Amino acid sequence: MKSFVKMLLVSALIFSLQGSSFAADIAAHKQALKDAKSTIESIKKEMTASKWYPSYHFASQAGLMNHPAAIVYFKNAYHLFYETELKDSTGKKTTVMAHATSTDLIHWKNSELALAASEDYDKDGIFAGSAVVENDLLHLFYTGYSEKKENDKILKQETANLSVSKDGINFGKSANNPVIKMDSNFSNIKFSDEYFRDPFVWKNGDSYYALMGTQYEQTKDGAVLLFKSSDLRNWKFVNITAIGSKGEMGNTWDCPNFLHTDNADVLIINPTGIKPQGKMYLNKYISGGFVGKLDYNTGKFKQSGPFGLLDYGFDFYVPQTVKTPDGRYVVIGWLGMPDSKLHEENENWAGLMTLPREIKVVNGKIVTSPIEELKNLRDEKISHTEIKLNGEKDFFNIKGDSYEIEATVDMTKAASFSVKLRESKIQETVLTYDKETQTLKLNRDKSGHALKGEREVKLPLENNLLKLRIFVDKSSVEIFANNIAMTARIYPDKASSNIKFVANGEAVIKNLDFYRLKSIK
Repeated sequence: MKSFVKMLLVSALIFSLQGSSFAADIAAHKQALKDAKSTIESIKKEMTASKWYPSYHFASQAGLMNHPAAIVYFKNAYHLFYETELKDSTGKKTTVMAHATSTDLIHWKNSELALAASEDYDKDGIFAGSAVVENDLLHLFYTGYSEKKENDKILKQETANLSVSKDGINFGKSANNPVIKMDSNFSNIKFSDEYFRDPFVWKNGDSYYALMGTQYEQTKDGAVLLFKSSDLRNWKFVNITAIGSKGEMGNTWDCPNFLHTDNADVLIINPTGIKPQGKMYLNKYISGGFVGKLDYNTGKFKQSGPFGLLDYGFDFYVPQTVKTPDGRYVVIGWLGMPDSKLHEENENWAGLMTLPREIKVVNGKIVTSPIEELKNLRDEKISHTEIKLNGEKDFFNIKGDSYEIEATVDMTKAASFSVKLRESKIQETVLTYDKETQTLKLNRDKSGHALKGEREVKLPLENNLLKLRIFVDKSSVEIFANNIAMTARIYPDKASSNIKFVANGEAVIKNLDFYRLKSIK
């Protein structure tokens, strides 16, 4: 009987999405998607061969790939939704929600575009959100952006909206949209109508919950608000889940994510405008989170430790998480930053995603590591063991522009150890561990075209062992070392393909495994 009632509910929902009241909306949305697809096809015709297009990272099919907007497992596949910025023949910009699928989180196939601007509430932009599966339907939440002129002022508004799909390909926008929007009745604290974005939705018990990223207008502090629903369409405000203070945590919190793993709750936020503290927080845009406990009754998140970064490099932003069928939590971020110079734009494409990383809580801290499936990309393997090094060394058969390195270095007698990646006489990207200061540094002052700077992180060693796993692709590097991650875009010349190892004092490379990686194209 229950299954019969469930079937009736699903049928009613599908009917509501396809009813006559939706005819004009469906037609407008289909036309917007058609126009966007036509723009993408015209851009593809102008794309040129690129020395920076990645071999094994998922990258733009055409135009500017912005950050991931949602990831969900549906009908035996992972669905990744991501923002794509397009320019038509007149130069006008538009943002659409692109869509790709994968069975392993590594090999992605672009699908039909999911969403395009077609309604008053999203006419000026389609932006990030999240996705959940319920009643065998994929519910894709997104941010709708609209502008209107009033008394010579441009009023900007962001709202949370819902679209639904039976097949994971074709999406219909809900008649309830916007399903969540800013309301002065939420709280005695006034939040921004302009910065009210990125609905992250999940289910707990019999109820659904949604986090919205926003800004407290009076102090310009970032915040996240919690909402509750029984049907994914009608939402009630619960509370201010978390809020910054005196600008210490930035002025807006974008793309909140929430997950429960290793007996702890994790609240991920992406603050803008945190002031640098020494060598920390040098990026204008950062991604990190708190470990703690969410009280579903009060809606308040109580942190049990300090804010921690998800990545200590240059280019990791607004990640999205997904729970795999076997219970792991995986995070994929944007391997880029707003305002960054993307040199591949001259070739009519720009942007790529990070490699998927498993996210865990270890000793009260958030850590990420490459997912196990990435080992399936390994092809030719070259290994060396017990190498004593004092000075500089390279190996004639270890070089390239797309590879993985796995190494363990004994630092007992060494003051420092460096790896020079994509090296030539004039270019290099340098990773250095300094034992005295216990810091790991990533320097790209000579990494190629235009990009410069250095990032560093405190990294105490266990038993004097430095454990490295390094992924280098045509225009990126992702480094994992003793439970921390550092990521960067780089733009070296194709000839910069050497790898050099440098030790000050005697370092012992216990093992060095070099893998050429298969392309995902």
